[in-house]
Amino acid sequence: MLATFLIPTFVGLVIISVAARYLGAKYLAAFAIGLYLWFFSDTIGDASLLGVSEGFTGGIWQVVLWVVFLIGVLVLFSADRGMFSESTDGTGLGFVIPVLVALAVGIHGFGEGAGIGATAATTTSTNLIDAFGGVTAGAAFVLHKALEPMMVGAAYWIYAKNHAQTTSGRVMDIGVLTLAFTLPGILGGAVAYYLIQAFPGADFTYVFALGLGTSIYAAMRLCRPLFQGPSSRMESTKIAVLILIGFACLYTAALLHS
Repeated sequence: MLATFLIPTFVGLVIISVAARYLGAKYLAAFAIGLYLWFFSDTIGDASLLGVSEGFTGGIWQVVLWVVFLIGVLVLFSADRGMFSESTDGTGLGFVIPVLVALAVGIHGFGEGAGIGATAATTTSTNLIDAFGGVTAGAAFVLHKALEPMMVGAAYWIYAKNHAQTTSGRVMDIGVLTLAFTLPGILGGAVAYYLIQAFPGADFTYVFALGLGTSIYAAMRLCRPLFQGPSSRMESTKIAVLILIGFACLYTAALLHS
């Protein structure tokens, strides 16, 4: 399980880092926002749409779902006090912003890891690939784990591109971001593997609600560069195209899982 989280994430961060040599901050942000739009729709689905189908009859568990969502939003926003300051674009805040973005979009991975851990603990299949839905489902998961951290890589090159000055420094930064993004998923898998055996009915929907809330921080940080610098009709079109490309990338990965 470690490899399925760590390797695709590291590769995704390397790919977006290569792309950053050719794309400016605004274009990196546009692509990342496209990824986020699908990420959000996927995660809110995993969070059972925050109980909207229950109307006003969801009871205490619907309230809890909303509370953990609100906590996710508030914790990450409060950690970045310069979020909405006009006096800084965030570039002087250093490495902390991409780390926060990594956590913001990585927390939902606890729920995904929990799903893997629970399946591993309860499956009767002797074929590991079949147990997790077959080759296409496995490919979809790997693609998601490579594409989602590109949001983190975009934040790194927008806000902390001067944090490291050498190749080894860049590799170390990417390693830290890889760990920050994947750690929740790894922990989720380990916890669920043992928890599901003791509590077969364990529900991890609330983790996705928390991850949905934290992810909004990432969206706000990634949106900011889109509104900086000169603009034109052609510029707006380029940004729209990159948003669509980012959206289509995760959408295509999701098609493999259907």
